[in-house]
Amino acid sequence: MLFTRATAEWINRVNQKHKQLADLQLSAAQQEKLNRRVETEFVYSTLKLEGDDKEDLREDVIARLVSAHEGDETAESNKAAKALLRSLRYVADLARAKGKGAELSIDILLRLHNVERSPSGFREGPGDNPARRLASPEVLPAMIDNACQWYRAESFTELNPVEQASIVLLRLLELQPFDQQNVRTALVASSLFTLRRGLPPIIIRPERRAEYQSAIEEGYRMNTKPMVELIAEALERSLTNAIEEAARR
Repeated sequence: MLFTRATAEWINRVNQKHKQLADLQLSAAQQEKLNRRVETEFVYSTLKLEGDDKEDLREDVIARLVSAHEGDETAESNKAAKALLRSLRYVADLARAKGKGAELSIDILLRLHNVERSPSGFREGPGDNPARRLASPEVLPAMIDNACQWYRAESFTELNPVEQASIVLLRLLELQPFDQQNVRTALVASSLFTLRRGLPPIIIRPERRAEYQSAIEEGYRMNTKPMVELIAEALERSLTNAIEEAARR
C-alpha cells in the first residue's frame, strides 16, 4: 500500500507516542493499572460498537468486572463482557509470550469466538450481515485458512502493524466467519497484530460508529486507507491517554 501523506502522518504519530510511552519506563504496578483501564475501554467500546445496549453495559460496571479476580462470584454477570475480556487477555498473553511470532490461525480464531464454550465451527447460515452476499459455508474454512497463511507471509509481515490490523479486521468482517458476534471477534483478532508490537488493542469508541461503518464500506471497495487512518487515530488516542495518566502520578 502506498500511504498518502495524511495516513503516513497518523502512523508516525502512533510511532512517536509509542516511543514516548516506552521512555516513561512505567513500573509493574503502573503498567498493571494501565492494562486494566485499556481492557475496560476495549470491552465497553467493542460491545457498544456491535450494538449491545443492555442496561448493565456501562464503563463503571465493566471496570469492576476487569478488576475482579478470576472465579469471583460477586463479579458482574454480563456474560458477553466476560467472554470478550477473556478473549482480549488471551491474545495479549499470546502477544507477550511470542512477540512478533504470535500468529493468527483457525484454532485461535475459534477460541476467541467461543471462549466460554467448546468450538462449534464456522458460519452455517447467512451471518449477522445478511444484506451482503457472503462466501458459502462450504468454502469458508478454506478461505479463512488462506487468509491466515497470508498473514504469515513475508509480504504481509513487512507491513506496518496498523496496516496489518486494518487488513485483518476488514477481511474478517468481509468473510463473516460466524453466525453472530463477528464484530467483537474481528476486533480482538486484529488487535493481536498491534499487541504483538507493543501497541494497545484496537478501541473504536461507539461515537465513531459512522466513521467505522464508512471505513468498512470503503474496505469492501478495496480502499483500506479510511480504516488504516481510523485505527491509527484510535491507537494514537489510547497512547496519549496512557501518557497523560502516567504523568499525573
